[in-house]
Amino acid sequence: MKLMGRDIPARELLARIEDRLRTRGLPTSEPADVPDEGVEPRVDPLSFNLQALEENADATRALPLHTHRGGAGQLVLVAKWAFRKTCQVFINEALSRQRVFNGHVRDSYAQLSAEVIRLRAEVETLRAAQGASPAQPPPAEAPARPRRTAKQAKASDEK
Repeated sequence: MKLMGRDIPARELLARIEDRLRTRGLPTSEPADVPDEGVEPRVDPLSFNLQALEENADATRALPLHTHRGGAGQLVLVAKWAFRKTCQVFINEALSRQRVFNGHVRDSYAQLSAEVIRLRAEVETLRAAQGASPAQPPPAEAPARPRRTAKQAKASDEK
């Protein structure tokens, strides 16, 4: 893994983090598969973004309550929980339009992603049919002539 030009051994970093979590009494995560090369697999941005939109589309769904503080932090959590329970009807009303909008954004993104995937496949089949390599850019087209307006056409007809 490279961070700001310095090599950082990923396994050693994860081991140090887990040791610090254990010393603080926090449960450690399950064993993670860290590639030996330190390179993570490529993520498809279309599906990743669609999944993120899906998870966060409902603005009325509360995020989990948590704190790293003890004592007063626990009291704040109780206050937040009580507020959510008593005011959820008002929260739903205030954010209902946002929830609908987020659903439309999610659906539009899904349609656009499907169209991009379809067009990429079509471009690849057309390139394969032409015998062109995928890295080769398409041939440049001649610039289109500007169209004449009706007024210009009438003026040229009168001459």
